[in-house]
Amino acid sequence: MRSRDLGRCVVALALAAACKGSHDQAGSGPSGSGGFVHPIIADAPFSPPVDWTACNMALRKAATEPLDVRPQLVIEGCAVCGDWMPILQWNRPATEKGPTRLQIETAMATCGYCSPNAKQRFLGTLDAARGTNSRTPWRNLGDLCKAEISAVPDSRFTNAPFYALDRIARAAAAHGGDTANLLAALELPLPAISISGSGLTLPDLEDGVSPTAGPLAITVMGDGIHVAKLPRARMSGTGLTVELGNYPGETVKPDQLGAALTKLAAGDKATSITILAPVAAPAQQLVATVATAAKIAPVYLGVNAHGAPEGWDLTGTIPVALAGGDKLVVSGEMTAQQLATELAKRSKNGQRKVTLVAK
Repeated sequence: MRSRDLGRCVVALALAAACKGSHDQAGSGPSGSGGFVHPIIADAPFSPPVDWTACNMALRKAATEPLDVRPQLVIEGCAVCGDWMPILQWNRPATEKGPTRLQIETAMATCGYCSPNAKQRFLGTLDAARGTNSRTPWRNLGDLCKAEISAVPDSRFTNAPFYALDRIARAAAAHGGDTANLLAALELPLPAISISGSGLTLPDLEDGVSPTAGPLAITVMGDGIHVAKLPRARMSGTGLTVELGNYPGETVKPDQLGAALTKLAAGDKATSITILAPVAAPAQQLVATVATAAKIAPVYLGVNAHGAPEGWDLTGTIPVALAGGDKLVVSGEMTAQQLATELAKRSKNGQRKVTLVAK
């Protein structure tokens, strides 16, 4: 089992434990039967009943969990459009145990588009995109629907998990009461991606990943070092309010890095910094950057989080600070992936700090 699949299983088990014994169809939405009908999806073929007790439990649990576990908990607990599987697994071809086109069409019809044109564009590009890295159907939906599916200020985040969370936010806020209050208090992480919708391919580990990253991020790309806050989202009756954090941020020269981080930290002594680098990047490139950043706040290496919903890459960290501990010699041949693997070994042995030293 892949690490990310294992992470989703752990999340599912945690949610199941939290919701044990709470399977009654609590509350009633605008439809009067526990279902939800929003103006955007008023022409849906039916409005499935919603277990608001389970949804409340998921929202309450998510508020106490690390950031990157929260989206999956909320999606699994709040089935406001019925089974999310056909939507979340849209990219898996049916020949590889993915949903059929009819299942995807039915799920999307239940959850709703913003217009007939958006529906046509989504379904018209669906088949060609499945089984590839393309997210064209979702980008089309975001470009055409915009605020109606929370694709503002742009559609960089628009994909299946984002769409599900938008629908959950609108339904939960409309339901009101404790559900709406729990929703309003919840902060969610978003993928670390640029306006193009692409992000770095981060190191991947089987275990030893902390599901929290940031809030500050140093992103190492081909054009230099970028500094910004990681993007976040809030949920409300208008869907998801995106807080971009200016990610990935402007390019910062090495002698400006400390000042840029100090400004972003704004005196918060509890803040931390996640350094994001491509999986094959030379690890030695990170040493000087980490040494400067560690004077401002603890620095951790960013890796793929395990608990992210399918189709959504969230950032986790290895819980070993990159300054203040025993020396870890970084050779000229070591990649970011190899550094991550070494840090994970040290974390497993109980080490919580290292000091990176270029060989």
